[in-house]
Amino acid sequence: MESISVIVIIVVYFAIMFGIGFWANRRMKSSKEFLVAGQSLGFFVMAIAGFSSIQSGWGMVGNTGAVFDTGPSSLLGAAFFVPVGFALAWFMLGTRLQKAAHVHNVYSVPDLIKVRYRSRGAHTAMSFAMAVGAIAYMTSQISAMGIITSLLLGVSIQTGAWIGAAVVAIYTVAGGMLAAVWTDLVQGLLMIVMSVALFFFALAAAGGWSTIIFKVSAADPEFFTLAGGQPQSYIFGYMVLLVLGAAGQPQLITKFLMLRDPKELRWGASVSGVAYAVTTLFSLGIGMALKAMVIDGNATAPNPIDNTTTDFLSNFTSPVVAGLALTALLAAIMSSASSFITIGAAAIVRDLASALGFTVKRELMWSRVFSAVITVLSVLLVFYLSQAIFILGAIGWAAFGAAILGPIGIGLYWDRATGAATTTAVSIALGFNILIVVLQAANMVTVPEHIHIGGVSLMLSLLAFFGVSLLTPRSRSRGLFDDFAGDEPVTTYVSQVSTKGEINA
Repeated sequence: MESISVIVIIVVYFAIMFGIGFWANRRMKSSKEFLVAGQSLGFFVMAIAGFSSIQSGWGMVGNTGAVFDTGPSSLLGAAFFVPVGFALAWFMLGTRLQKAAHVHNVYSVPDLIKVRYRSRGAHTAMSFAMAVGAIAYMTSQISAMGIITSLLLGVSIQTGAWIGAAVVAIYTVAGGMLAAVWTDLVQGLLMIVMSVALFFFALAAAGGWSTIIFKVSAADPEFFTLAGGQPQSYIFGYMVLLVLGAAGQPQLITKFLMLRDPKELRWGASVSGVAYAVTTLFSLGIGMALKAMVIDGNATAPNPIDNTTTDFLSNFTSPVVAGLALTALLAAIMSSASSFITIGAAAIVRDLASALGFTVKRELMWSRVFSAVITVLSVLLVFYLSQAIFILGAIGWAAFGAAILGPIGIGLYWDRATGAATTTAVSIALGFNILIVVLQAANMVTVPEHIHIGGVSLMLSLLAFFGVSLLTPRSRSRGLFDDFAGDEPVTTYVSQVSTKGEINA
């Protein structure tokens, strides 16, 4: 696929990313610009950046394979439930998170935990979760970057991973979250345009919408059923995970800390939700088109299922169309990766160091250093410590949603929530997901098909958060809750960590 036209496409894309990184670097004056884009975003940039950092390229590839395998019902969660989760986050958390950022100098999720609960244990647990989770997310994105870049440039997957990682690291290290959100804007718009274009292109290649429906429904009557052959209990768990888990993703929550004005929140949920839903057209069109082609005998079934996208692009599109589509997938991957590079750097340099009692001087410089370290470490884990990848893969959507939803989603509204409950919820979110994956890999347990582990872990974490909160003493200083629970004017103060480990106002 590495034709001259395809190489030109990818070079132009890389040049745009580098240009944004250079522009952001010139505006970089402190860690505030690096970690929260100077808290200067308007709703449109924030909305597109928020959706694109969650809609990863690997998710689009996986959804395409799911459509081919089980039918359009597999997209119901992505197309409808995730946007509902976006709306939940925007309307329930947006205002309070935006105020927290401006009043308390909050730059990260662990920062929120610190000023809300005044608990070293809770602050340390969430800082550790964000650091480990960021590296875990990065490993999956690096792996995907290697595959897509290798297809575009005709290099090995390992070389492709190093090239993709180098590009995203350069513009992120240079411009931090400021570069990340503006590249996310470009990448998100590219994803939207290519998703719509590929949807209609794929349908036309397979004979049109009505022809596809007729052929597929005749050959596989269950393909268009609402459940798609999945047990109802599994679907319910999946729905809970997507709706509630979306409101607990750090790459979305962190964006609220960057918003310049709470008035910008009015239209953001609609923009991000609709944009995310539109990108599912990519998976819907290609998955259904290739299914009809296989039934007709014009194509072979992809093996494995995740090859659905690349099989279609390689065999039924021109190099230019395939190059543009793969570049859009690469953009989706990089938009997720850049966010987690800065989230991971903040978790280590600002949060974990503070929780452990260390004072970091020249925070901006060290944030850049650890952004590079996280990227390199993720590549090394993917290719040189592959046995650890299945463990890191457990720290994904479900673990983040389970760790964050209770302490922040509920804790900002419930004055009874405690630091001990936060520590417990985070520990269960990480531990349960990792434990199940390890036991499954060792063939020690088999998870029934009707159970969705992600939904189970989220509910267990929430139950533990409620239970421990009710059983432990309420914090003597409720901090963030007191400031934002009512209509009273907020009180500005600076939180500092004392030598005794208590966080004082």
